[in-house]
Amino acid sequence: MAVGDKYRDLEKDTKATKLSSLDAEIEHIESAGPGSLNKNKVVQLKARRHFQRFWCCYLLAAIVFLAIFLPIFFVFIVPAIAQRIVDDTSLPVYAAGILDPTPDTITFSINTSLSIPAGLSVRTEPFTLSLFNRDVHPIQPWIDVGLPEYNLKGKTPMSIIQKDTKIISHAQFVETITRAAYSKQFTLSAKGSTVGHLGALKAGLTLDKDIELDGLDKISGLSIDSARLVAPAEEDGTNLRGTITLPNHSAITLALGNVTLNLKTAGLIIGQGFLDNVVLKPGNNSMPLRATLSIQTVLENILDILSAQKSALTDGELEICASVNSTVYNGKHITYYEEVLNSLTLTARVPIIKVLTDTVQGLSQDSGFNLSSILDDIGNS
Repeated sequence: MAVGDKYRDLEKDTKATKLSSLDAEIEHIESAGPGSLNKNKVVQLKARRHFQRFWCCYLLAAIVFLAIFLPIFFVFIVPAIAQRIVDDTSLPVYAAGILDPTPDTITFSINTSLSIPAGLSVRTEPFTLSLFNRDVHPIQPWIDVGLPEYNLKGKTPMSIIQKDTKIISHAQFVETITRAAYSKQFTLSAKGSTVGHLGALKAGLTLDKDIELDGLDKISGLSIDSARLVAPAEEDGTNLRGTITLPNHSAITLALGNVTLNLKTAGLIIGQGFLDNVVLKPGNNSMPLRATLSIQTVLENILDILSAQKSALTDGELEICASVNSTVYNGKHITYYEEVLNSLTLTARVPIIKVLTDTVQGLSQDSGFNLSSILDDIGNS
């Protein structure tokens, strides 16, 4: 008989001996009578005997299970977990900018961040993030923004500046600017797909977010800080100068360029105002205003104007309304701004005494006459 056969026979005998020993031990405990300790011992011994007899079956079952489960784990479960992490994270916007506008392009900038759970490290491949309006179906992006590769770990800052960004949908861009200009809050929707690498594992990821942002709220809080009549009028017709403050309640910087305003009262256009090189940054933006008032129009409609100004005059103020007539940047009309702002009426009041004081002060400076000094002397006398 071969040595191998002898070994196998010996192994079988040993296994049989172990099983016989277990059977004998089980029989001995069972004959010892009832008792919780005896019952537990019998259960343990029977389980041990069962696994010794059928261990190869369990091993085979485990191999089959892993062969089925592992592909499912890597193909479906890992990507699902990674996508859930992306879905649960926020995409806050700390600052954004629409700069260097042309009729068809802008420079778009955004400062944001993406946070993932501590202990994880994910590398994302470069991808395109589309900005769109959620309630329009199918999706019509108004711009696409290219994002570079990122190594995400904890809270990762993301800062993008993209020049010459093409406006894909003029209509949707106008709709977005309208919401931003007229609302206290508006929603910016963004969507893009990439591949995330978690070590040797990789998974397809889709970033689909609705971001709540503060809007300009119709530029509420606008104020005229100073205003004075200019006499005689300057060569370009300017007969009013002042300082105006335009508040920007949002986190978005808007480059508007040279803005021409229609100045109105009593439903009449009584002149035009001019703001040069307007860049609305977050917060208050103070800038010089020059205007050409049509004195003839004012005189011809003085009764209607006084009637419309009755409430303001009662408070010792003048009320000035303005709407955007045009926005010109680098010599080109920016029609999407004009479409949005032409319907926006800005209203501000200025004290009559301030207009008179600023006017006299302006005239006195031109002639070397110091009104402030005289007023100080009167106040001290």
